[in-house]
Amino acid sequence: MRLGVTPRMIDRRLASREWVRLAPNVYAVAAFPPTWQRQYMAAQLSVPGGALCQYAAPKVLGWDGFKVAPPEVVVAHRCRHVSPLATVHRGTDVRTTTAGPFLVTTPAQTLCDLLTRMRLDRWEATTDALLLTNRLKLDDLIERRESYEASRRPGIGLLRSLVDERAVDGWCPPESELERMLHEAVDLVADCPPVEWQAPAPWNPDERVDALIRSSRLVLEADGRRWHARVRDFDRDKWRDNQAAALGYRVQRFTHHHLRYRLDEVVQIIRDAVSFSSAA
Repeated sequence: MRLGVTPRMIDRRLASREWVRLAPNVYAVAAFPPTWQRQYMAAQLSVPGGALCQYAAPKVLGWDGFKVAPPEVVVAHRCRHVSPLATVHRGTDVRTTTAGPFLVTTPAQTLCDLLTRMRLDRWEATTDALLLTNRLKLDDLIERRESYEASRRPGIGLLRSLVDERAVDGWCPPESELERMLHEAVDLVADCPPVEWQAPAPWNPDERVDALIRSSRLVLEADGRRWHARVRDFDRDKWRDNQAAALGYRVQRFTHHHLRYRLDEVVQIIRDAVSFSSAA
């Protein structure tokens, strides 16, 4: 309308099928292919003041490993909107940015929104990759965590733990607690073979491993290092894992988050590894 297009001109274009109506007041040129970019932009425009969010955001932000997802849009909590093109969420204090022509939630906001919707290992891998490539600032993630500190946001305890671990002065769990948690996980594995605790490493008797299930050729490690230390020691850990593999041993590493928030999955992973060894 600002460019001089009249309602009659719009009606003629719709009648001639030059344009197609995607949503109220949102039109597309019929000759243009229905790409994911067009659908995402149409979804954004269908909700005044809306920004792409949740699983739609990673694709717009260019994160690796994320496919095109159904459009999701977030608006201010006081707004009430529905859209035929997107799932509409309402939120308060939502951080947004621009990515090309799109309005989208920031990387830190997107990670907070997706924490309870995706596997924890994938969330950690995505976050770490963004931090290591400078596509995410830790300060932004800390700001989001602090903003939700007093809220009843689902997963706030896990978010606090994950963010604090990546801070330079973040909390580090004591070895005694990690050892206790790993013991509890192993105790829950039905028919688990004998476990040697603090055993000499099969590849180097001068080194120790947290737990060794010799009959299953399985090494279990409870890793309580801060994120920066794990990144720094990545090559050393990989070398140890290669040494173990050369002797037919598999190494499974579990962090404090895994043992506290994903205990059932940890137990299942150990159980599957033991069962696989028995079948082999």
